[in-house]
Amino acid sequence: MAVSLAKSYENIIGQSTALVRLSWIKWNSGDYITAQAYAQEAQRLAKVSVILELEARGLYIEALCCQALGDYRECISLVKRARALQELCGLARGGRAYALMNCQAEVHTLKSEYVHACNLHRQFLQDYQGVRLYHEAITLQNIAAVEVHMGVSYNVIQEKISASQTIFNKTGNKVMMIACDTIQADLNLREGDISCSLFCKCLKFGLGRFSEIVSYCLQRLADVTRWSPHHDPSWSMILLAHSLKAKEKLGIYKALQFIGDVHLMQNDEVTAVNLFTVALDGFTYMDVHRSRAECMIRLGDIAKKNGDLLKALELWETARPLLECSSQAKRVQDIDERIGVISEEVKEQHQKNLTHLAELNVPAEKVEEVDSDTEEEEQVELSVA
Repeated sequence: MAVSLAKSYENIIGQSTALVRLSWIKWNSGDYITAQAYAQEAQRLAKVSVILELEARGLYIEALCCQALGDYRECISLVKRARALQELCGLARGGRAYALMNCQAEVHTLKSEYVHACNLHRQFLQDYQGVRLYHEAITLQNIAAVEVHMGVSYNVIQEKISASQTIFNKTGNKVMMIACDTIQADLNLREGDISCSLFCKCLKFGLGRFSEIVSYCLQRLADVTRWSPHHDPSWSMILLAHSLKAKEKLGIYKALQFIGDVHLMQNDEVTAVNLFTVALDGFTYMDVHRSRAECMIRLGDIAKKNGDLLKALELWETARPLLECSSQAKRVQDIDERIGVISEEVKEQHQKNLTHLAELNVPAEKVEEVDSDTEEEEQVELSVA
């Protein structure tokens, strides 16, 4: 019906404009596939009419859809095309140019490239501060959201959230006020407040209308490692169902990771390993650094518990630069300590093998062969047990 109504316009420009609006509605509701199709058709019609600005709007919404669907490379490509069209129209600055750059910064955030995201947002703040209050408020809000991940101090983040809330309260923008609440809830959780009431309030507001808010809340509620042992583990399944329906790849793989955490807490290591491995493959394909590292750390922990020190060491050493890339200074320090301890354990085991071989008068060049045989025997014993 909606598409038929759009096509009822007598001129192509009217049809394209209507499709852009329809795609925006579908994007907000989480129907990204339909929104993408509408946006592409809007672009096609805009090209026929040579309306560059309208084509750029279609490209922007398609970029948002690709971002939600996890196709980050295509998202950035679409953003660049849209910016080029806007520059041809003399619209290199302004609200729509800001929206495109904000989309690009969000991709960096989703990939956990927090420093890059913050640098872009701070550049926006420099350009718009005191000129466009609405964009200034969004930028402060976005920086606050990123700084929660980076471990920036509570007061610094709270100041940005409060400044954003003040501006949105003056304009009466309910949606953006709720968006501020989601970041506030995330910050509170980071500081040890395990009440999920604020998340649930935001979730209730977003259901059926603002899928982005729903996804944000569910991804926090589903991460059992951030909550008390009594936290409801079913949130991870709810996140999976929501993400599958919306076809949000990042949400799907995060849900699998969090479900793996639930199984690990229940001592079901086999299922946990399978889930972490699938999630790791997905995060690797999407180039999401922090989540990749988290899965590797979990798999390394399990390997160490089962006596496979070399595998644990390999996984942790691979995870370390990913944690650095995602500005996780405390976790880097923790992984360095783990690597140091396990490296010593590996050296001690190697030295024991050398001593044992020397006592048996076995040539030293056989050491590696014996080490390998010992590891295989340990694995056989574990599998039998």
